[in-house]
Amino acid sequence: MYKSILRPWLFRIDAEKIHNQIMRLLHVYRHLTPVKCLVRAYYRPKTAPFQWRNLTFGNRVGLSAGFDKEASCFDELSDLGFGFLEVGTVTPEKVAGNPSPRIFRLPEDHALVSRTGFNNPGKEVFLKNLQRKREGKYILGVNINTNSPADNERAAADLAGLYEAFGQYADYYTVNWGSMTPEVLAGALTALDVHKQRLNKPVLLKLPADVPVEKLDGIIEFAKVHHMDGFIATGPTQDRSLLIHSSQAEVTQVGAGGISGLPVIYKSVEIVKYLSAHAPKDMLLIGAGGVMTPAEARVMRNAGAHLVQVYSAFIYEGPGIVKHIAEACNE
Repeated sequence: MYKSILRPWLFRIDAEKIHNQIMRLLHVYRHLTPVKCLVRAYYRPKTAPFQWRNLTFGNRVGLSAGFDKEASCFDELSDLGFGFLEVGTVTPEKVAGNPSPRIFRLPEDHALVSRTGFNNPGKEVFLKNLQRKREGKYILGVNINTNSPADNERAAADLAGLYEAFGQYADYYTVNWGSMTPEVLAGALTALDVHKQRLNKPVLLKLPADVPVEKLDGIIEFAKVHHMDGFIATGPTQDRSLLIHSSQAEVTQVGAGGISGLPVIYKSVEIVKYLSAHAPKDMLLIGAGGVMTPAEARVMRNAGAHLVQVYSAFIYEGPGIVKHIAEACNE
């Protein structure tokens, strides 16, 4: 029903506009307790939990950062069967992001193109929203960043401040490789060490899809030196050559932005395989980028990913895909 009826209708509306409308509907859904009970029962996958260190994931499928940037609906989204959810990216101060339109669909390639620019409401609003977390119902990750990526001291203070502020609610944190230089990131991660020793909340490094494989050894060593706890592989790509089904006119009309969705799967699986073979075995490895159906999820798991994250699949396949992928990952 979703793919044949709902999706064609939804895809006639601007991508960010319909996203915001869905978020508003989730705010209404929040107060419909009987409906919530039915939804949870319908979408709950039949899976075994996954244990990593002191974290118990209800299943192996999570929602990627970028969908719930304000941490305003993660609790409602968890009812759709996710074992974990990642919110953000959040910075200490509010960021308006780039002008709209800034999110686009390329249906022929099952892809999204986004140039939002880390839009988020800032730490105070985000913290208020996090207080709605249902303890023990799901694992919650927070993707954190700085408002000053070129300033060593400010970046370190920003990341340390966010790590401390959200410590009561976040089960793990993610920082994005490439959002600041390795030198600035190194200083920020060093600043986090004191807080990590006290709060014991893992920090994962999210890699972009365009990281060359030959640079992965250096990134793995960087992660070891700075006591990172795992990787998410990968984020979007800038490689337009992967858009093999959309017309050149469509791609040109969409313009700049990171590509997520099915075209990313080839790059992300290659990176996951390398990390699985060369990174320390105690590191958590989350496969993301291009996981659209149970088929891609199995490929990711076979490549060595402990968990998978989805975003574009949620848009193209509908909410039921979470349960299907979770059960496929449990086979």
